[in-house]
Amino acid sequence: MSAYDPDFLDDFLLPLPSFAPHLDESIVRDDDLTEHYVADYVHYSLVMNGAPERRSAVYVALNVDQNKHKQTSRSNRWRIDGRIGSKFQLDNTYYRNNDWDRGHMARRTTAAWGDNAIDAQRASNETFYYTNACLQHANLNQDEWLGLEDWVYGLDLDKDGKISSFSGPFYADYDRSVHPSGHALALVPAGFFKIVCFVNQANELEVRAFVMFQDEKALADKSGRKKYNNQTYQTTVTYIEELTGLQFEPEVYHANPMTHCDSSTHTRGPNSVNGEPILTPELIEVAKPSDIQNTSGPRQTVKDDVVDIFISAAMVNPEGSDKGTEWIGLINLGADAIDLTGWSLSDNQDNAVAVGQVTLKPGESTVVKQLGKIRLANTGDVIKLHDDQKNRIDWVNYTEKTVKPGAPVLFLSPRDTLELDV
Repeated sequence: MSAYDPDFLDDFLLPLPSFAPHLDESIVRDDDLTEHYVADYVHYSLVMNGAPERRSAVYVALNVDQNKHKQTSRSNRWRIDGRIGSKFQLDNTYYRNNDWDRGHMARRTTAAWGDNAIDAQRASNETFYYTNACLQHANLNQDEWLGLEDWVYGLDLDKDGKISSFSGPFYADYDRSVHPSGHALALVPAGFFKIVCFVNQANELEVRAFVMFQDEKALADKSGRKKYNNQTYQTTVTYIEELTGLQFEPEVYHANPMTHCDSSTHTRGPNSVNGEPILTPELIEVAKPSDIQNTSGPRQTVKDDVVDIFISAAMVNPEGSDKGTEWIGLINLGADAIDLTGWSLSDNQDNAVAVGQVTLKPGESTVVKQLGKIRLANTGDVIKLHDDQKNRIDWVNYTEKTVKPGAPVLFLSPRDTLELDV
């Protein structure tokens, strides 16, 4: 069995992460496991949290050679791993007749590679163990989330198509739970993390780290920062360590372009990017590969927690023809007047339109009606607001379920949008 290989990325050793003391005591250990606690599969390895209320992977470490991907069929035959023991795994009872899916941590199509089709199919089948599944909400965009390896690969930054990734759940103090009749309660993860590692064309290690929340209320930020469920955020490895209790090698978080600053020691990273103040640890929404922040090239400055201009609403599906009748509303929820001259709105395809020459006093709002090339898709889209220096001021997304004919999609509470003059 090939398992996860720490030497997969040539000159860079990426060992499995270790554990903080509070996590270490919950790790499942058995003499049948590698090093007494690592379960090996084809191309990936994982460690289980045996706490009765969790019974999920602590992390799943996966090697991917995208040059050897093969077309495979989906087994869908989920199995208990006898090496771990059934009492430490959530079987199908926990996924039946509810909103929770068996979310792959090692994605089937990503793991489906090998020297030939038989090897690739075996690797695909090996992902259907309950140890590799977590309670994941049905609304979570699995293709987008689990395809982050493909996103990074699509940026064409690596030298050889090889990727090593670490994925897993994280929990909070007040998680939701699933409690099937006659079975023990299991907590639902507050979200998931993924760390993607590769070697760039200059033979340097690069890392991208991501989180996705499926219960942002359980992880309320003391600073009041906005988080959205089912939305992917690029962040720091240190932030993931804080969420999970995992401890990665220093090379992993030093190779990540995102900024982290410990509020108590201020030992990790600056509090500014491109001379602009930022809140740390950085959490930047990503909806497509080009949104991902990289070590080379200009960094996008995100000031959505600094400047209090917000996208408040959008008419996505107006009655009659969409042309000329779609609009986007903005509101100033800060204490100072802000000049929006030179500002722009854009969609996820980067079609842009100028906001116009307008100054919003505190509490005032405006509606941008001439959207030019922007077409607000009824199936869901992203809307971005940038200032005259190209800093991103706000970012919202909506889904098909939130779009109603003739009614605006609201991004703030209704009381913040009542004064819109459309």
